[in-house]
Amino acid sequence: MINKQTFHVAIIFMLMLSVFLGGCSNVNPVDPQPPYSTTPPANQPPQGNDVVVTYNYGDTDKVQLSANNVVLKVGQKLILQPAQGLTKNTRFTSSGENFFGDVMKQEVSDNNSGKAVFTAIKAGKGKLQIIPNTTEVERAVDFWVTVQ
Repeated sequence: MINKQTFHVAIIFMLMLSVFLGGCSNVNPVDPQPPYSTTPPANQPPQGNDVVVTYNYGDTDKVQLSANNVVLKVGQKLILQPAQGLTKNTRFTSSGENFFGDVMKQEVSDNNSGKAVFTAIKAGKGKLQIIPNTTEVERAVDFWVTVQ
């Protein structure tokens, strides 16, 4: 006759063996993510309906934009790019009532290009502050986007 302790060890062993041989599968994933990015990288050339805005600044002047108060439709891309020859670090920031991230989503970017690519995700208005040399807020400019 088998004692209780040997019987319990045998049952536990069989359960563990069935788990290891059968494998585990999560039939109810909490937050499924595709194994790849569904958005194109930012270093792709602009498409026909993309809006390209160029920013520039010198050593003492405010940031200059090729366009401001841009109007986009949901799904349309905005490409912010430095003027040719501008090699300084620029910071983009947004907060508060007109938070840029509420209406625009930043895409994966190639840090070497200096471009920032955004996609309009919902209707509303967003403000992005463009700060030269990452710290010179007195020379910054507010860039406005309206998504319809």
